[in-house]
Amino acid sequence: MINTFIFDLGGVIINLEEKDSYNSLSNLIGLSFSEIQSKVAKSDIFVQHEKGLISNEAFRKGVNNLFQCNLSDDQFDIAWNSMLKNIPIERLELLLALRQNHKVLILSNTNAIHIKRFNELLELVSGEKSLESFADYVFFSHELNMKKPDLEIYEEVLKRSHSKASESIFMDEKLENLESAASIGIATLHITEPDKIFELNKYV
Repeated sequence: MINTFIFDLGGVIINLEEKDSYNSLSNLIGLSFSEIQSKVAKSDIFVQHEKGLISNEAFRKGVNNLFQCNLSDDQFDIAWNSMLKNIPIERLELLLALRQNHKVLILSNTNAIHIKRFNELLELVSGEKSLESFADYVFFSHELNMKKPDLEIYEEVLKRSHSKASESIFMDEKLENLESAASIGIATLHITEPDKIFELNKYV
């Protein structure tokens, strides 16, 4: 029996287009999309920031060093956040409906810059200032200092939310995150398109 529903954010609750951030940075600093993508893949500052191991200020400085540019905080934040798109109200309503009889968790690899913008978008569509209004527990990688698909983050989330793996289902758009969760007994649902979350009715 499933009584705990664990949702990722990007591509599940909020529509996401990661390439838009790379395109925005490309337009600002003059490097090609592929050059930016390659530098991001080879640098560890993005993982450090996602794990909350470096501050926003250190992250922005590191990005300027990486790309050999001098973007202002606002320039970088707007470009970096351009991947974050709309939050369909129907998905938020699903969380609220599930909460009536089940436990709802959010688990996301993210960072403080993205969450600030996410909360702005959330308030625009719902009037609420944070996800705490829609979930029983909210877990962000930069606050836990760990990230998916490392096993420790799933174990920590289950522990903090007083949940059992055998009674939980996790939804994510990335297979590596699902495989890791499944290895400790959590049921999974691969979100190949965001509205696939509405298939949850078969678990309720």
